Amino acid sequence: MSITFPRGFIANGIHSGVKKEGLDLGLLVSTSVAKAGGMFTTNQVKSPSVIITAERLKSGILRGIIANSGCANACTGERGFLDAEAILSDLGRLLQEDPKLLGIASTGVIGKRLPVDKILAGLPLLIEGLSRDAGILFERAIMTTDRVVKEVQTSFFYNGTSLRIGVCAKGSGMIHPNLATLLCFITTDIAIDKEPLKLALRSAVNVSLNAITVDKDMSTNDSVIIMANGRAGNTEVKDINEKGFTLFRDNLKEVMIEIAKKIAKDGEGAEKLIEVEVIGTDTEEQAIRMARAVAGSNLFKSAVWGKEINWGRIMSALGANSDPFDPDRVSIYFGDVKLVENGVEVNYDANRVRKILDGKEVQIRIIVGEGNARGRAWGCDLTPEYVYINGSYLS
Repeated sequence: MSITFPRGFIANGIHSGVKKEGLDLGLLVSTSVAKAGGMFTTNQVKSPSVIITAERLKSGILRGIIANSGCANACTGERGFLDAEAILSDLGRLLQEDPKLLGIASTGVIGKRLPVDKILAGLPLLIEGLSRDAGILFERAIMTTDRVVKEVQTSFFYNGTSLRIGVCAKGSGMIHPNLATLLCFITTDIAIDKEPLKLALRSAVNVSLNAITVDKDMSTNDSVIIMANGRAGNTEVKDINEKGFTLFRDNLKEVMIEIAKKIAKDGEGAEKLIEVEVIGTDTEEQAIRMARAVAGSNLFKSAVWGKEINWGRIMSALGANSDPFDPDRVSIYFGDVKLVENGVEVNYDANRVRKILDGKEVQIRIIVGEGNARGRAWGCDLTPEYVYINGSYLS
């Protein structure tokens, strides 16, 4: 129940008929109006669900969000906007809440309209089952090709007050975010002003969700939404220089990194999680970009699946990235085994490296210079199962 772990949040998930079977409609509600923020796909093709929710979030407040799986509500023209607004209008009526304080998120097949009648028919049951314990049903309702529920929660103390954060996400394919990701929902009971909340969200997303890749395909529906309802009762955090802001931001980063790793590990058809760390750059942003270039290389991902010791594909991926570096100063480690120093291969125990590649998590460390910054990115191996899943997605 991670998403309802913070005080004052309730949720539910049902089967409404958007998908042939399984849970496909979820509702997450704060029992009081919450400060809110969001980050969304930078894809030029955006779902009406994304555009509507981004517009609502300009106010910085939200009461709840409805989310469906099985239909992306993208490339549906003006009807896509009318369908989403009809759902939010009826949801507001049933919740006795202003529809402008409600958001919508969709994921699934592009080019198909939302089955509005089925969704509207399911709203009374969805609302009736709202509870703290039903948080897991919401988390399951947003899944598409996901094999596992992705959830993380944490708590920390600030001035004697316990503060909580809960996160859930869906995503296995079309994972290559840029200032957004997949569908990810964050709840917290901290009392915090709108601007510090948005800054904390952006800081956390940049080192987590923006540092993962599965297949280099950016979705039309990527959305990450945070709600903070203040139910913890702490003195409101209003400034980024306050200790409370730093504690919140750092704890948010930790849970977001964990959720990002869960997403990468559950990539479509994936058998292994790949973690790439780049060390020695001038900035963290540069290191993350270089690490993600390696984690996203289809050639390197294939080599990891095949347990091939092909470090040349790492060098190639680094070189194809736009961030400058000196190839003659690069060192590469697979786990704790050094394979490359100053850009050339060194003697190493191939059996030890193969054992590392045989594990469920493969760690790659790359030193590119003498700068003080470092950054990590996460991806997964590329397997025949990925091709099978995406070659039969509609059938």
